[in-house]
Amino acid sequence: MSLGRVAFVVLGCAKNQVEAESMSSRLARDGWDLTADIPNANLVVVHSCGFLDAARQEARDTLGNVRRASPKASVVLTGCFAQYLNGRRLPGVDAILGTGQFDRLPAVLEGLRRKRSAPPAIPRSGPAGYHDASRPRPLPPGQLSAYVRISEGCNHRCTFCVIPQLRGSLKSRPPEDIFAEARDLTDRGVRELVLISQDTTDYGRDTGRRLPFLIEELASWPKLDWLRLLYAYPSEVDDALIALLAGEPKLLGYLDMPLQHIADPVLKAMARDSGEKETRRLLDRLVKRVPGLALRTTFIVGFPGETDADFRRLEKLVDTGVFEHVGVFPYSFEPRSPSARLPGLVPTEVVNERWQRLLDAHRRVKAKKDAARIGRPIAVLVERGPAGWSARAAHQAPEVDGGVRLARWPRRPGLFAAAVTGVDGFDLKATLKKSAEAPVP
Repeated sequence: MSLGRVAFVVLGCAKNQVEAESMSSRLARDGWDLTADIPNANLVVVHSCGFLDAARQEARDTLGNVRRASPKASVVLTGCFAQYLNGRRLPGVDAILGTGQFDRLPAVLEGLRRKRSAPPAIPRSGPAGYHDASRPRPLPPGQLSAYVRISEGCNHRCTFCVIPQLRGSLKSRPPEDIFAEARDLTDRGVRELVLISQDTTDYGRDTGRRLPFLIEELASWPKLDWLRLLYAYPSEVDDALIALLAGEPKLLGYLDMPLQHIADPVLKAMARDSGEKETRRLLDRLVKRVPGLALRTTFIVGFPGETDADFRRLEKLVDTGVFEHVGVFPYSFEPRSPSARLPGLVPTEVVNERWQRLLDAHRRVKAKKDAARIGRPIAVLVERGPAGWSARAAHQAPEVDGGVRLARWPRRPGLFAAAVTGVDGFDLKATLKKSAEAPVP
């Protein structure tokens, strides 16, 4: 017998998507019917981001939209914005669960279903703990890529970031738990696993079995073709990881490594572990030891105290072409972050001008890199989801790096050989090779 219809609205990053999938799987097992039809849902869970003010405002707007679309439904707020509220109430929200209390969701929903008085807000009871996502997650037919979360929390205390306040310190997930989830996903047809966390490279610092151990085990599985790393911290990218990037065929030559800046005064104000000299040495080592490495990074422009000279150093670094993908964020004033107390706020118009200049610098570099790919062979992972067909190459992570537009689609999803024929913005154009009706090994 069905307990009712529950809908999830997921905001924010891939880590939130994984958590929502795990929660929805648990509720489905308990007897809830999952639906995307919010107006006809009995309960709606909004799983939120709270990293920036813009994300918190998006959560508020989403809650209002949900309440208007389904005025009779019970509404539950979960995730980082819920943790940020720290027990404060919101109008129109029936219950609020912080990041360390996902296991209470079934009981809260049952109370709301029975019209019992559910606590309007469950305040934080200590630092956010690790969320166990070992239960089987929903996997639509045709989806060949999946995120796997390997840890929760972060030990770094960057001055611009409130994540440790919302998620707590590092807590590594047990390897056997990771392997159980990954095995289930690959047994159901997943060909690419994307390892994620707040700081992927810090995995195992609290347990002793570090990231290379995970990589070596996962790469030994015959059913897995691609293994990808997101959210690496530069000071923790060591020789062991570089050797795996260079020598393990299934570990893609792709590394997402947010640097945030390059100028020493800004890095010091951010409380980053590495200065400019160490960062440039690391970039040189990566480029020399991992031929063809696709580096993704993110930068913050307009950080308090950033001078024109600091920004020009950053712009020149992007101009070198060392990065395949660059995300640029204007500094966001966060009242709870240590950076809120720093002097030297940069005027908004200057921040926006620097943001646009750095984006333009990256676009020029990216256009040259992609133009050089025309005529070259690539392997593409082809998926078919609710929105239709999609494809990506090894240098493109899901959702953030563009994709590959094929002239024709194969008869089924898989990993195929193709040739690049053109460029369209941040996407490549390609054609499948004549012999590519079967996936490449």
